[in-house]
Amino acid sequence: MTTRKLRIANFIPSLSGGGAERVVINLCASFPRDEVQPVLIAGSLTGPFVDNIAGDVEVVDLKCANIRHTIGPLRDYVRQANLDLLISHLSHANIAALWAMRKLHKRNQGLKLPEVAVVEHMTMSAYRGAKWRDRFIRPLARRLYKSADRVVAVSNAAARDLEQQLRLPTSSVTTIYNPVVSAHIHDSRQEPLQHPFVEQRSEPLILAVGRLSAQKDYPTLIHAFAQLQPVAASRLAILGDGEERANIKALIDKLGLTERVCLVGFTDNPYQWMQRADLYVLSSRWEALPTVLIEAMACGCNFVSTDCPSGPAEILGERFAQRLTPCGDPIALATAIKQALDEPLDDAEVIRHASQFNFTTAAQRYIELLSRR
Repeated sequence: MTTRKLRIANFIPSLSGGGAERVVINLCASFPRDEVQPVLIAGSLTGPFVDNIAGDVEVVDLKCANIRHTIGPLRDYVRQANLDLLISHLSHANIAALWAMRKLHKRNQGLKLPEVAVVEHMTMSAYRGAKWRDRFIRPLARRLYKSADRVVAVSNAAARDLEQQLRLPTSSVTTIYNPVVSAHIHDSRQEPLQHPFVEQRSEPLILAVGRLSAQKDYPTLIHAFAQLQPVAASRLAILGDGEERANIKALIDKLGLTERVCLVGFTDNPYQWMQRADLYVLSSRWEALPTVLIEAMACGCNFVSTDCPSGPAEILGERFAQRLTPCGDPIALATAIKQALDEPLDDAEVIRHASQFNFTTAAQRYIELLSRR
């Protein structure tokens, strides 16, 4: 007699090139196939990570570019999908998922419905949305998150912040670290990379990775980099795309850094760069658990990070706390970068430290959500 596999679905608006989207791809790949049939539900099956979905993942495309329009299609799918657990990622999707489930519960008494876990990938108190509708996230989340079976944050600091911001009971939010470290990173970082900053290596290479958005605070990084040049000439590569690209490019031109800073754009293999960079810099104003910092460490890359709320301090612990620097302070960041270049970390120790954020542990923690009655 065979035991039915758990059907665990991850719901996300799209597979655009962000940290949460990469986490969903990783999580779908992480579940043990003898226990779980993973399902990926996308509001719109678009974005560069579509090609990274494991071949045995059941994929559902709701064909809704606007997350508000997913409520009906998601409700209809869940009604007949026989899911055990629905995991929703990102605030807009979480609100849509809980709204859809509320409608299902009202109209389908007696129907077996999945438990629902909503995952926050940001620090709620620090979040400042770029669009007018983002102002409704907090009040809607305060109203709806109480109906979730589980509320999950990706760091302890973000969990406590979420409880405070949404007036949830103390210790009611579960922390599950993101699945980040796998053999894929090790294999991918070895792939060849062709770029002038890598091939013509006469100066140190500094790397930043992430969406070109206000959250990542690239202006502070670029100002710090400009201050660094008279004492430590170097190159800066920034991987990612986003709404701030034009403003960042204008700042690079204004500071006369066009030959020294390259906006590479999105790449689905940042690990090639992390393997070859002399230093990775995270300049964010806020995070929850910056996956890209863990990825850089998993590649053995030397690093510096802002001590933003939240995640970096939790990732680095006491051992690497000296690599944290204040947010929004280009002078402090330039000083930290210079010191890090002069005193690089042992790459083997950095890799060992990052290994705690592995696929297997994250997948098991999500499976365990179902047993907490």
